[in-house]
Amino acid sequence: MQTIIFALILVLIAGFINGSFATPMKFMTKWSEENTWFAFSFWGFLILPWITILFMVPHTFKVVSSLPSNLLSSILVGGIVFGLGQIAFALSFRYIGIGLAFVVNISMGTAGSALIPLLWHKNLLGTEYTYMQIAGIVIFVFAVSFGAAAGAARDRNRKEAKPQSTQGKAVKEIKTGKHLLGIVLAMLAGVGSICQGVSYIWANPSISKIATSEFGVGTLAASIIAWVIIFSAAWIPYCCYFLVLNFKNKGFSNFKISGTGKYWFITILMGVAFWGSLIFFSQASNVIGGDLAPTIAWPLFMVFIILTSNLWSWKSDEWKGAGIKASKRMIVSLLLFVVAIIVFSFSSRFEPKHEVHYQHIKHKAYPSYQHGDK
Repeated sequence: MQTIIFALILVLIAGFINGSFATPMKFMTKWSEENTWFAFSFWGFLILPWITILFMVPHTFKVVSSLPSNLLSSILVGGIVFGLGQIAFALSFRYIGIGLAFVVNISMGTAGSALIPLLWHKNLLGTEYTYMQIAGIVIFVFAVSFGAAAGAARDRNRKEAKPQSTQGKAVKEIKTGKHLLGIVLAMLAGVGSICQGVSYIWANPSISKIATSEFGVGTLAASIIAWVIIFSAAWIPYCCYFLVLNFKNKGFSNFKISGTGKYWFITILMGVAFWGSLIFFSQASNVIGGDLAPTIAWPLFMVFIILTSNLWSWKSDEWKGAGIKASKRMIVSLLLFVVAIIVFSFSSRFEPKHEVHYQHIKHKAYPSYQHGDK
């Protein structure tokens, strides 16, 4: 029980900082969205991940080069799709706000990442563990339905209401009238999140096995290697898109605006929260133990992200003027997510005790390394 509680605390921290990473951009009003996301991409997807892994695994490139090509190519593809999804995610904020965008995106990512692994862990079908996971997903479906309905009601109320003065309020507002577009973008982001979660859940056992057994890499460091590869691949389409957008809209001139120097520091903090959450998540998976640990921890991670992002959504007045009906629907949605936390936490009690062996794949053999060898 203490192990599960400790893992739950780690996942809570991971979810809180990840659910908070996008909030500061609402106050960076002198930069356009393409400015913020372009600067953020370097820290969140590339620089911080590689600094982390190079510090933890001095012989990182030898580990990566030893990975079989089919395993490496699969997580690279998963990372690229994740990057495309993150573009859609960033764009959805302007139409439905941070809170609702997280609800749609994360819900899809959670459902797919929890259920798709059952396709290659067929021995789990018909077990109590599977039934609990499915029950959690069903609750998620209801939760996201209430959340989407709340967003639609909010959009209608705001269009009917008289425009409110935003003088003296340095917060970027949500654009009304394109609620459906925002939902579609968030759903596309959800597809990317599924690819991110599934590619990690599928590849991590093999990568960790190779890193620990053949190179003497520590358990936590080994579990982060797959994330670094996924995020590096995701950076390519993400950075390219916002680079082109900056050229198209002549956005680079905004970087010279007086008073925006602190924005660079804020993007670093956003990157730390975005990437750092995965380190806490990886450690939580290690605490739970077993090849199925990410499958158990991932839904909890997603739920805490949703709860945190919606906390900041309320604090930043995204739901101001939404109306009583919209607010009630959103509260019901969040309560259902809390119930989902309980269900997913309880499912860990039914995790099969035997290990699901990592893929039987051929890979290059290297002499075993001891910790600290370079």
